[in-house]
Amino acid sequence: MSVSGLVVLGLTVLYQVALVTSLNTLILNQLPDRIQPREAGLSSLTLPLSTDAAIVVTVVSLLIGFGVFLVAARLLSRDPAELSTLPAEVFTRRMGRAFLSAAAVSLVLGVVLPLGFALFLVPGLFLAVSFQFAIFAVAVEDEGPLDAFRRSWELARGNRWRLLGLVVLLGVVGGIAGAAGSLFSLASPLVGQLVSLAANSVFLVLTYGILADAFLQLREEPLLGRGGGHSGTPDVEAL
Repeated sequence: MSVSGLVVLGLTVLYQVALVTSLNTLILNQLPDRIQPREAGLSSLTLPLSTDAAIVVTVVSLLIGFGVFLVAARLLSRDPAELSTLPAEVFTRRMGRAFLSAAAVSLVLGVVLPLGFALFLVPGLFLAVSFQFAIFAVAVEDEGPLDAFRRSWELARGNRWRLLGLVVLLGVVGGIAGAAGSLFSLASPLVGQLVSLAANSVFLVLTYGILADAFLQLREEPLLGRGGGHSGTPDVEAL
């Protein structure tokens, strides 16, 4: 309920609405004229666009989603006392470079994680736990793709069981949020999609906040048992 959280929620809702309506439009444009949207399980959340225009809106919405995640990571990975402020650098600092790095990280994870889950559940979970902070390393620490993966691996080292519990918890909550929309869609596809949009947006913001807090905690933990600090010198207080 902070200013930062509400801004992230607003941005998330906007890009989610744009993405869902453009996808609905794409599907609707492929249906034969004799089939009504309701018969196909579609809501009336569509746009008066051609298929090509709907594809453009869908791609732009996905790209905006990357930007929202970067802004969310920067806004929420701060001291709680700072969450009432919206510094301009959060929206502008090396955003082009961060955007390209985030896209590269997401592309790699989009291939590696499904492959890990397809091979067996354990490798998929291990990789998901190890690399879940890569985007935060890009957004907050201005790391490139390779350094972001290394940084996330370093933060996860020695904490994977705790982080696994976090991943499972978020998965369960996400499943509940998705089920809410499905239940309401039985009565009306429009209501179901609106409920799903609202629930998913709130869930995404909570996920951003929880991961940001975990990221901050792991950055502040003594690095003993994880190869030492960046200088290779153990933390004196930890000793």
